[in-house]
Amino acid sequence: MSPKDDIQENMKSNDPFIKEMYTDLHNRIKDYQENDFIVEKMKFSDARGSIVVVGFIAAFLAYVLLS
Repeated sequence: MSPKDDIQENMKSNDPFIKEMYTDLHNRIKDYQENDFIVEKMKFSDARGSIVVVGFIAAFLAYVLLS
């Protein structure tokens, strides 16, 4: 049984939660296949803020441990 068959089968479920979950999954997969999505690599500038925060935390921990 393929994953697509599982999705179609669960879309016909009597359980409303399962039915809604798999219907939503099917719609998301369909939308993804119909649209062209462009995935860009993460740049250093995207992570700069997080790196600065981690640097401050590391410096603070080093200060606390060494004093």
